[in-house]
Amino acid sequence: MALTCELCGSTDFVKDGGLFVCQGCGTKYTLEEAQRIMGTQPQGQASVQAQVQMPVQPQPQPQVAAQPQDMISSVVNAVADATSTIISSVAQASLPVLNSARDFQPNGFQAQQVGAREANNYACRAWQMILDEYQSLEHPSDQQQRDLVARAKECLTILDDAAMLDPNNDLLGLLIYDNCSELVRSVRDTSHYEQREDGSWLRKSLDFSVKVELPGQRESFSNRATAHRKVIEQQYLDAHPDEVLQRERLAAQAEEINGRLSELKGEKKSQGLFNFAGKREVKDRMRPVEDELREVRGQISSLDGKVDDYVEQRLRELGHDHIRLDF
Repeated sequence: MALTCELCGSTDFVKDGGLFVCQGCGTKYTLEEAQRIMGTQPQGQASVQAQVQMPVQPQPQPQVAAQPQDMISSVVNAVADATSTIISSVAQASLPVLNSARDFQPNGFQAQQVGAREANNYACRAWQMILDEYQSLEHPSDQQQRDLVARAKECLTILDDAAMLDPNNDLLGLLIYDNCSELVRSVRDTSHYEQREDGSWLRKSLDFSVKVELPGQRESFSNRATAHRKVIEQQYLDAHPDEVLQRERLAAQAEEINGRLSELKGEKKSQGLFNFAGKREVKDRMRPVEDELREVRGQISSLDGKVDDYVEQRLRELGHDHIRLDF
């Protein structure tokens, strides 16, 4: 029998420090709890219920007397497990159910009550449903598009609040503000329709005067994401000083080559309008310099790609339980 979460019904578990952690809701189970759920618990073994049940006092054994320190440690560990489970259960219960876009409840939603991850996931799921519903309309009107913008701002508010719960968590901050940027882009990509006098439909994009941003927002979500990204990039650079020096040398080399190329371009321009032979001669000398510059820039791009790959790898480490928008 597979281990099944008693709270959400998921069978997806990972083992973390001796505990079985449900990937569906985050509830933690001890080995004894897991054995009890699967029906493989040895006869007479004490059980701790995952929801709130306190640990059962172990029966005294006549052969070996329990040591006080062992009993204290057992109780402390059991209470810690129960507390963690209760907190996880409360957070899960605080999330409104999302079966459709109409279930979205932004008013009174408090990101700090459920945590940054759950707030991010809730806002992203809601926006996916809201956008799907809008795109299913055959000829959405200008007013319906403006209503869509209002819903987008409600999702952005939740995402922004989630990112501010732990501003020093650069990985989660990058994920959330990337989601904000993707959400804004998806709104900008929508269209509405106006019917002409002859009955045909005119497709129109969102008016640029319509701002898809939060009240008082001074910095774009893209810039906020970049600030977090730079911190993560620096972590890679600090661990690869040789690549940093190599890039600096290549950048200096590219600058020197670019200077030579600029001189040749000036020389070509000075040949006059009709001196085709002179221009051709200079252009022939420019080609190997352009090839040299292209090769150096390719090496720089390769090094930059390693940094980008590192950031993407770190984001993937968050796992499927952190939603990333990609329209």
